[in-house]
Amino acid sequence: MISPTTTSVYASLVAAIETENGVLQVDVRRLRDILGAGRIGSTVARTIETELARAGILHFPPTIPTSQDRRVVLCTNPMVKRVIENLRAADVEEPTDADITKAEVTLELMAAEFSPGQTAEEA
Repeated sequence: MISPTTTSVYASLVAAIETENGVLQVDVRRLRDILGAGRIGSTVARTIETELARAGILHFPPTIPTSQDRRVVLCTNPMVKRVIENLRAADVEEPTDADITKAEVTLELMAAEFSPGQTAEEA
């Protein structure tokens, strides 16, 4: 994994993700707009993936979709990153937006469970 750096165009997105216990669902349009790209295509999607990695943000699905209306889950929470890495390693079909939403709900619950200073009972 590429080490996080504050020079990434997505550095400001890290704070937004961390206010949500390290898990946030966004549409590809938002990632494209932050990047400043006009259209989302395979080259822009790969650039988004590179910039997310530079910022220390893991994403699911493992490949950024080339449709601006598709959703992705972004993660900075170390425990949840392990789960996402396992999901990414599984050879599964391209997840639908409904699958992404279900994954986000589960990952948010896990993030809340493992947040520093918060007990399982508070989650």
